[in-house]
Amino acid sequence: MSGDDGVFHQLPDGSLRSPDGVVFHRTPQRLRRRAVGKQLIEAGAPVVTDVYPEGLVWHEGPDARSAWAEIAPLLVTGARPSPRDLQWVGHIWKSDAGEVMLRFDGEH
Repeated sequence: MSGDDGVFHQLPDGSLRSPDGVVFHRTPQRLRRRAVGKQLIEAGAPVVTDVYPEGLVWHEGPDARSAWAEIAPLLVTGARPSPRDLQWVGHIWKSDAGEVMLRFDGEH
């Protein structure tokens, strides 16, 4: 897959290619504080959500802020409890150029 084709892809190595062609890699940094997530969203970080049955969804701009507003109250920031309802676990992903993306995996 090459270039800017306007489509969001998960690459064979697990990294994610944004619609504008930026490749993001997972970092070991789990999002453990809502304040950090809010700060990154306000700075313009895109959001990727992954929850059954929707699968991977790319959000940016106002859509990322809206997704964050729904995720933040359900974000697991400490030890993961047994899921009783939808809960989200977030990780910080970065591009080689240092751009940040937030990925949230929904568990229920």
